[in-house]
Amino acid sequence: MDNVLISRRYLATALSILAVPGIALANQQDPRLAPGTPTRVLDGARRLTVQVYLNGQGPYAFLVDTGANASVVSSGVANQLGLPAGQNVTLHGIAGAEVVGTVFLDRIRVGHRERQGLTLSVLSDRYLTAPGILGMDWLGDQGLTLNVADKQMHVGASLPKTDEYSVSVPAKLQRSGLTLIEASAAGVPTLAFLDTGSTTTVGNAALMEATIRRRGVTTDWTDLQLVSLTGQTMTGRLAALKRLTFGTISLINLPVVFGPIHTFDYWGISDRPALLLGMDVLNIFETVSLDSRRGAVHFQLAPASVDRDTATS
Repeated sequence: MDNVLISRRYLATALSILAVPGIALANQQDPRLAPGTPTRVLDGARRLTVQVYLNGQGPYAFLVDTGANASVVSSGVANQLGLPAGQNVTLHGIAGAEVVGTVFLDRIRVGHRERQGLTLSVLSDRYLTAPGILGMDWLGDQGLTLNVADKQMHVGASLPKTDEYSVSVPAKLQRSGLTLIEASAAGVPTLAFLDTGSTTTVGNAALMEATIRRRGVTTDWTDLQLVSLTGQTMTGRLAALKRLTFGTISLINLPVVFGPIHTFDYWGISDRPALLLGMDVLNIFETVSLDSRRGAVHFQLAPASVDRDTATS
């Protein structure tokens, strides 16, 4: 398709409802969902959740995090189910690494898909504010489609659409499960990966320095305190990236939190400009599909999001 420019008004409206990563959601009164609730939904911060059964108990509304390589359960749910403790492990988050406990799960079921013998890290309810998180250890290479319009998630490869509002971007699946795409941030070649567990798009220090040199970000910086799922804190700097392009899609004046985010160190991409695309960007589209088997990410645009005055080139 022709190059498309996401409408500034549409982008501003879509981003205005989202929060900074690390700011907790309101605590749920009961982590279990009432029977009959749709299997796949979006939470209050429009992050992806699924109903999960743990050892036959539930359902519990777990977040789905494509930026995490390990699954997590809250301490409250682990205690409630009496899950046996395992060895301590090192958990990596936005602000650093921390040693946490684990528990062993006999079986975990999402829809018709069940896995057995899974070890989950345990985090405090105070910072997790969700019953748990499903990471790439659960998803594997099955593929994932986020249907924002219908507030649904589907596991499994999705055939790309070929209409005027569809864009397929080549992707590289790392051994860790991370899916990387090539992007351009204000003319700076940038690695990007999709993170359904983050409400906001985040850039590393290398990207911040490169875009400042090119005057690719606004100068009205705002300092923010970020809180990781383990309770660690760090300071990030919020600014608007003047242009982000991937495939034939361009986003204008995109809010990005920059800083020495430990996540990029862990994934081994801190030495070059890199960007974590959060749900603020993903929610702009009708659907987003991670298609690891075909090596692509498929984006389906909403017609209202395309600025037809400046879209074609």
